[in-house]
Amino acid sequence: MSEDTEKQETILVVDDTPTNLEVLFDFLSKAGFKVLFAEDGESALETVHYAAPDLILLDILMPGIDGYETCRRLKADKATANIPIIFLTALTETTDKVKGFALGAVDFITKPLQYEEVLARVKLHLHMKTLTRQLQEQNTQLEWEVQERKQAEAALQRENQRSHLFADVALKIRRSLQIDDILQTSVTEVKKILQADRVLIYRLWANGTGSGVAEALEPGLPEVMGAVFPEEVFPEEAQEKYRQGYIRNLADVHADENVVPCLVDFLQQFWVKSKLVVPIITQDDLWGLLVAHQCAEPRYWNAFETELLQQVADQIAIALTQAQLLEKEVLQRQELARSNAELQQFAYVASHDLQEPLRMVTSYLQLLQRRYQGKLDADADDFIHYAVDGAARMQTLIRDLLTYSRVGTRGGAFELTSCNAAVEHALANLKVAIEESEATVTYGDLPQVNADPTQLTQLFQNLISNAIKFRSTTSVHVRIEAIHQGDMWQFSVQDNGIGLDPQYADRIFVIFQRLNNRADYPGTGIGLAVCKKIVDRHGGKIWLQSEPGKGATFYFTLPERGVNE
Repeated sequence: MSEDTEKQETILVVDDTPTNLEVLFDFLSKAGFKVLFAEDGESALETVHYAAPDLILLDILMPGIDGYETCRRLKADKATANIPIIFLTALTETTDKVKGFALGAVDFITKPLQYEEVLARVKLHLHMKTLTRQLQEQNTQLEWEVQERKQAEAALQRENQRSHLFADVALKIRRSLQIDDILQTSVTEVKKILQADRVLIYRLWANGTGSGVAEALEPGLPEVMGAVFPEEVFPEEAQEKYRQGYIRNLADVHADENVVPCLVDFLQQFWVKSKLVVPIITQDDLWGLLVAHQCAEPRYWNAFETELLQQVADQIAIALTQAQLLEKEVLQRQELARSNAELQQFAYVASHDLQEPLRMVTSYLQLLQRRYQGKLDADADDFIHYAVDGAARMQTLIRDLLTYSRVGTRGGAFELTSCNAAVEHALANLKVAIEESEATVTYGDLPQVNADPTQLTQLFQNLISNAIKFRSTTSVHVRIEAIHQGDMWQFSVQDNGIGLDPQYADRIFVIFQRLNNRADYPGTGIGLAVCKKIVDRHGGKIWLQSEPGKGATFYFTLPERGVNE
């Protein structure tokens, strides 16, 4: 057993979330690693200098110095520059990853973590580090072997080149999340690295059959794609061996006594003289095989080439898992979008179709009230009043529900819209309420934004109306302002009303949610839900800051250049 396999490798996990630290500690410890942990960048820098870990799993978003700065300091220090760093992050933007690679990170793992993926990548980069160290040791040895220096340096150069090629192919494989692109990129790049005559990916199907799903080959060679693989060529016992991680290295198909005649005949029709086969295992099951063929002559596949092919197969497995998870997520999102669209349409149709029969009920109730008010007993008058009031509230509710459903289904086109004009239209619509409450509404020079003009007016109207409705005993003062923040405009609508407890700040944006009694503050509880839906449609966010008795300030953001629907 070599020194490398006997040594227990040390991993430093840096994350400010105790749950992540605990789970990673248990998982990696069970995998045979010595695990250290730190909860912030400063602690990590101290730990690295006395513990010298073999690899670092580093969270990006942490208090104090973040993961990027921690990585930069480690790479700037000669004593720690060669420790592989894998970022753990919920960030998915390409710019975030490019920044991490520029600082010297070797990989990214996206949260939430898939622990089999974490283990696979940790093993991969530890193995690459071992190979790099071995190459460095060989380089030192070559300095003392002058007679063999040229030959050894040429071999080292080829291995270094292949290592860089592997890094490139691993990046190219992970760059795409389309399964067909992943497979074709893999066979093309592996053929280039190994200088093989043919590289094939064989897919094992659920019914036990299999076929080629991607192929790269030299011109003039027969294609394996589309060929049927007889059961005797790849029987169940062979599948089980590959499922356990078996690698088949055939230097000469015709000279190997362990090759059954039917396999020799099958390979002969594709001119195969030598082959190297490694399994592609996803989620602990055999997904397929990565196969390299040499057709011109027999070929001995060395340990480096075998390990390289196995590493590429591992990368393919990781990429396939990610692609399958993404595909599943996309399907779920599409189904959710379809379901939401159907619900919105149902709400619109149901509300629209209810108006006519309710209008008839209301008309007859009002007629009944006019004809028989005071002619029956007091209970009858109360009952009629309750029925008329209930019908009126139902009409208001249906009208508001129609308004809510129309935000997403009947919205107008986005265009460059003056916020000052939208506020002025809102004030004109609220003229009577403003005069009755003696409210004062002030606003400065507001920006122009790309928006639905009608919905923007409705947004300001609902927020101003909310301030008037929930006023205190003092005169109503409403102040509307806007500030520019990055590529967004942040608006504020501030009032001096009754305010509310901050614990209800999210609840008020939910449809039909009310915090006050209907007698003192009439309404359906839809107004602020409409506001949220309008802001969501425009690609912004809305929130509230308030305290009881100290008024409320509604904030919302809108993109400077609008959003594509």
